[in-house]
Amino acid sequence: MLKDEIKRIIKGDVEDASSVLDKYSHDYSIFEMRPELIVYPKDSADIKALVKFLNAKRDEGYIYLSVTARAAGTDMAGGPLGESIILDTTRYMRGVTGVRQEKLGKQKSHDGMNFDIAGTATVLPGTYYRDFEKETLKQGLIMPCFPASREICAVGGMVANNGAGEKSLKYGQNKDFVKSLKVILDDGEEYLVEPISKQELEAKILEDNRLAEIYRKTWNLIKRNYDDIKSAKPKTTKNSSGYLLWDVWDNSTEIFDGTKLFIGAQGTTGIITEITYKLVAEEK
Repeated sequence: MLKDEIKRIIKGDVEDASSVLDKYSHDYSIFEMRPELIVYPKDSADIKALVKFLNAKRDEGYIYLSVTARAAGTDMAGGPLGESIILDTTRYMRGVTGVRQEKLGKQKSHDGMNFDIAGTATVLPGTYYRDFEKETLKQGLIMPCFPASREICAVGGMVANNGAGEKSLKYGQNKDFVKSLKVILDDGEEYLVEPISKQELEAKILEDNRLAEIYRKTWNLIKRNYDDIKSAKPKTTKNSSGYLLWDVWDNSTEIFDGTKLFIGAQGTTGIITEITYKLVAEEK
């Protein structure tokens, strides 16, 4: 059985009870889709093992197998639903691994407001925002682009949905506060994704790995179609449609920001295993 095979390769849990599958058949949307298995990874090593296992099974002809990442399941568009394997990070992959006060300069919002970036925090994707905020507030800091579901949502879903909320007109969306990500790609390997210079990009695309391939194809696409891509950027203060290609590269800064390929993409471009957020000072 598939369940038993997966249990042998990971440290976390695998469940297929009918009541469990019923629970994961829904998020906060109107959609319903019943999965086959629920996997609760202990860590990124479990996710890597699962993705490599599924790749091997597909090579054997099991083409129906897939994995869908899920955090708290508060999405209202069906993002965490799937018919195959649901990967729930909220059971074990929780915790804030560091909050740091750092003066990282000013940042400008969509509407031109300037504010100071006063720190950073690194957090695992299954961490509930309410718990994350408690840790940042101990340092007088906050990640201000939280959604209305702040008490019940988890940060992995916030990034995957490009979450925003009551403070977003001033500060922006999640995409504006993600400093870096760790993601597992379809090759089953984990990569650090962060803004890099043109020189760093030119070196990165020469590497022999999946992330380098994605960067290389993305960079070639942007170079050929830069003006069209920029002109197609939606003029909205909140965008959850994913694939934020217009924000990956800017000729004026010459910074290539690969995080924009994952933020808002609902886990379809990679599975998020760690987030480092930029923070602002708590508003008194």
